[in-house]
Amino acid sequence: MKFKLFFLILFLTGSVFSQSDIFYVLDSSRSLTYETVKEKNFKPFKNNILNKKSNDIYWFLIPADSTTSEYVFRITYDRYNSANAFQNSTPLNKLRNQRYLSYQFSRQHDVYIEIDPEFHTYIPIEFDTVENAILKEKNQLLLNGFYYGFSFLIIIYSLFYYIFFKDNAFLYYSLFLTTMCFGVFTMDGMLNYYNINRNLNLFIMVSNYVLLALFSSKFAISYLFLDNNYSGIKKYNHIAVLFIVVFAILFLAFESYIYLLILNILVFLLMLTYWFFSILLFNKNVYNKILAFAYVIILFSGIDYFVLKFMGMSFANIDPVTMKIGAFFEMIILSIAVSYRMKILKEENFQMREEIVNYSKQLDNLILNESQDKNYSIVELSIRERQVFNLINLKKSNKEIAMEINISVNTVKFHVKNIYEKLNIKSRKEALKYNTILQPLLEKEKI
Repeated sequence: MKFKLFFLILFLTGSVFSQSDIFYVLDSSRSLTYETVKEKNFKPFKNNILNKKSNDIYWFLIPADSTTSEYVFRITYDRYNSANAFQNSTPLNKLRNQRYLSYQFSRQHDVYIEIDPEFHTYIPIEFDTVENAILKEKNQLLLNGFYYGFSFLIIIYSLFYYIFFKDNAFLYYSLFLTTMCFGVFTMDGMLNYYNINRNLNLFIMVSNYVLLALFSSKFAISYLFLDNNYSGIKKYNHIAVLFIVVFAILFLAFESYIYLLILNILVFLLMLTYWFFSILLFNKNVYNKILAFAYVIILFSGIDYFVLKFMGMSFANIDPVTMKIGAFFEMIILSIAVSYRMKILKEENFQMREEIVNYSKQLDNLILNESQDKNYSIVELSIRERQVFNLINLKKSNKEIAMEINISVNTVKFHVKNIYEKLNIKSRKEALKYNTILQPLLEKEKI
């Protein structure tokens, strides 16, 4: 009930204003001043401004009103850090420690606000009384706390499974989720809230783009076993990430709109490519199906917000709140995929457990009788290591073993190293000498 009430309050306290509250005029010549702009014909402002990149300046007018309430004018986009605001010939100071650029004023006199878009012309505005603005900001921070808290739990959950199962997919998912959450964190204007200076703000934003591209691709490759299915995928990935790094450096050096646009396009093009791979492998297993459905939510939300809006268009009018909702559902769906994957692995291990326990002592005795001069102990192998060892004795390569038991090649190498240490052997050749001893038992196990 409290959860429903929270979202009801969030909805009711949204930014709603009539067309008579705010007006705007476009200054294409960049020549208007506070004194001269008063003579222009202002147009009613509706919801937000979304246009292609230009050098235009936008002037906003909030007419005087008889109300005694104080009002807050806020641009709900983290890329705006400064503007020029005037009331009765007096400059207005922006509010400090705010997520977004905000001004507070009475309605006794007209207020004029000059905004010069830096990278692209997207100007979403909230305008409300101080009381409603404070209430909405509290609700937003409460929503943010819930989102980041849930994200933290999923990150810890993924790291736990990585430590327990030694599967890189969980590590890369936790890193991918961390960068995605930090992207939402910056999009929420939290760097502005903590008064991070502009240059550091841009560096953090661009660095997170690079890490998002890197970890999302690493996660997709590991989760979908793409290196097993497409041998050249890692080389393609390294080239793509290198291009992303180059344009990130170019943007930081020149702060050009075009470099930032290309950077955004490359990041989401890379993510779109791996989503396409999940479609190609859609029918291979259930994990791929779940990833294809989960990835599409955050992917196309990000394309709308970070790419299309840069070009002055939008197909869904995505904002930070809808981005968080999309990311929330993505986390839930992929967490289900992780749980399902673990369930399958547990079932496979349980089916093998009884047979392994029954013949492990016999197997150990056979090996010890044949090689008394070495310290072999098959019973020291874990269930997963026994699977890998048996497949080695069937002359399977690391890649074939990875595909057979649905783990990465690196994880296979990790298990092989442990097997060598526990059995006191140094190569596959030494392991294969037990083939004649193990063959009858392996046929019984039907691996």
